[in-house]
Amino acid sequence: MVKPNCRFCNAEPSLQSIKGEFVYGGTSEQHFWKCDACQMIYLFPPPSEEEESAFYRKEFEKYMAKRSAHDKDWSSPEKHFESNQGEVRRRLPFLERHLREGQSVLEIGCSSGFMLSALKDKGIDAYGLDPSEGFIEYVKSKGIDVYKNLEELIENHDVAFDLIIHYYVLEHVRNPLEFIKEYMGLLNDTGKMIFEVPCATDPLLELYKVPAFERFYWSVAHHWYFTRESLAGLLRKTDYNFELFPEQRYDISNHMTWMQEGKPGGLHRYSHIFGPELEELYREKLKGNWLCDTIIAVVEK
Repeated sequence: MVKPNCRFCNAEPSLQSIKGEFVYGGTSEQHFWKCDACQMIYLFPPPSEEEESAFYRKEFEKYMAKRSAHDKDWSSPEKHFESNQGEVRRRLPFLERHLREGQSVLEIGCSSGFMLSALKDKGIDAYGLDPSEGFIEYVKSKGIDVYKNLEELIENHDVAFDLIIHYYVLEHVRNPLEFIKEYMGLLNDTGKMIFEVPCATDPLLELYKVPAFERFYWSVAHHWYFTRESLAGLLRKTDYNFELFPEQRYDISNHMTWMQEGKPGGLHRYSHIFGPELEELYREKLKGNWLCDTIIAVVEK
């Protein structure tokens, strides 16, 4: 097997090693590699830009429906919107610290618009951007302007944003450093970018080492997986101020389901037994050790 140069820092092949052997939805030649120089974890070989564009236009919702458990419904925009209300409730307490009525907020990768609708209900001037053609018309039907790409956004919206948000988008981006710089340029002088990405020190990988999760986790839809160290290294190259926070989306019931059945699902399955105090303590212990499934980043000029 020929080792690649790092896709992020171009470090030599001797500094590259395989982190994820099996790529869900990928080919036998594709693996996720880790660079010892910059700590970035990346897919190699990546899909072509043409393959990637076609995937997001026509296939993304179907791919996600196959990967998702029953707690997330991708079968229609209406069902996706409703099944993600739990995510709205999880995200809002953190986001509300940075919100004020009348702000203009752009969400990149807005999907069915469940976050934008919640923000609009709070008096926020909400806008969306999403390359997928699947749910755009549904979001527009709620009175929210949505653009298919950056060029269309710039052509139709010439006012700087107060806040840009994106959830589980940066790992899909071919050039994450360029992406951050480009979209930070759409903010006003006091603007912020807040986003979430999967954390590669997920407890099912690093703590419990569940084989079925290992074969599920590394997705061909992602170019990158981030740790606290690698994401900080990327953001330092932007010269913007930033802060990173650990977050844990999935609960002890989901982790037990993976260990028992080797498949996703089970969210809240045993909540009636464990109770909210144990659930919260479990989450906080994982976050305190950075053995968590998500990283929240706040970036400001």
